[in-house]
Amino acid sequence: MCSKVVVVKGEDLTQMIQRGLSYFANPSKRTVVLKPNLINAENPPTTTPSETIETLLKYYKTTGYEVIIAEGSGWSETKDAYEILGYRKIAEKYEVKLVDLNKDDYEIRKSPKAFVLKSFEFPLTLKDSYIVSVPVLKEHSITTVTLSLKNMLGATLGEKARFAKKGRFHKLGVNESIVDINLYTKLNLSIIDGRTAGVGGELKAEPKKLNMMIFSEDPVAADATGATYLGYDPLLIKHIKLAQEKGLGIANPKKIDLVEVEI
Repeated sequence: MCSKVVVVKGEDLTQMIQRGLSYFANPSKRTVVLKPNLINAENPPTTTPSETIETLLKYYKTTGYEVIIAEGSGWSETKDAYEILGYRKIAEKYEVKLVDLNKDDYEIRKSPKAFVLKSFEFPLTLKDSYIVSVPVLKEHSITTVTLSLKNMLGATLGEKARFAKKGRFHKLGVNESIVDINLYTKLNLSIIDGRTAGVGGELKAEPKKLNMMIFSEDPVAADATGATYLGYDPLLIKHIKLAQEKGLGIANPKKIDLVEVEI
């Protein structure tokens, strides 16, 4: 069985998003949660461009969905990242809610399938929602890449620390934690912004123009494709390989139905 991944190449953000989303069914749930990567308050490509979230927000709102923007920053206060990077202005303009997942209400969920997180504090903002992971196509110093799966580390409660608010996951095993979090959160759609990729590290990424975006309902296949565009073998990236082993999706590029579109 193959997973579909759509890669749209172009320069017009609105057209790219509309074309990419046209390959997938509309959300079956009323609320859409857009989860950017705001690891800190640095400008893109360290973080997800606010214009990407704004374009997605407009798309879903005009088709009748309630939209929430949700993030739990690991290396800054989420409210500061929202303010500095323009997210608060967007939320006010479109009258949508901004949620700091570091401080969200939660319920305890348990899974014997988990590697290290046998018990998980599940943020209630994500409950009964259509979850869209919207990271930048970016390299990472520890996990090689930080894409839609790794982005979900931000969809967790934060520790009371100035920095490294997700440090417990690194202590437990970051690759295993990434997979476990995705077992609990179950992404509905991955949209990786590779118009300007981030290379050289996660906190102060250097820009690399690629003029592309990746769309898939399979986060593992999306990340495998993204890793390939960054020059890596996804089957050699531990958290992507483990995610495939846990049944979260397809990591083998030979089993991915890749659709490339130029606009």
